[in-house]
Amino acid sequence: MTITQMVQQQQQQRIGEMSQRTRNKPHVNPYSTPGMSLNDGGDYREMVPVDEGIAQRIKQIAFDHMKNGYGVSDGEDISAVIRDYTMSCSPEKRLSVSWTLNEIFHSEAVRLGDYVHRQDPDWDWGKPFDTSILDGYRFGLDVQA
Repeated sequence: MTITQMVQQQQQQRIGEMSQRTRNKPHVNPYSTPGMSLNDGGDYREMVPVDEGIAQRIKQIAFDHMKNGYGVSDGEDISAVIRDYTMSCSPEKRLSVSWTLNEIFHSEAVRLGDYVHRQDPDWDWGKPFDTSILDGYRFGLDVQA
């Protein structure tokens, strides 16, 4: 099989996969998180109800990033938690759930950054600070199902 034939075969496979939607089968984005459905996705950028436990876990990870990495991390831990929870939801809800959890995380990280900056005006992301100032921090608003 030549390279041209291989490319043509791959294109035909992609076309076949894309036509699943017309056959009333869920379309899954091959370039995204596995299991993410694009059917009836609409505007996925909306806050949707999530379990209180996962919301608290997300906020705790943001807090841990601030305390252990001065607000900076490689993001692997938060990505894994969001991915695991998102995959427990129905495919049609996964995009919005993932977006909601990311918003909760970023909102908490910004609140933490503002809190630290009020205590230490010279502080900037990644710059060491006295982490004992976080002892008085209170987590942001809860998002409940």
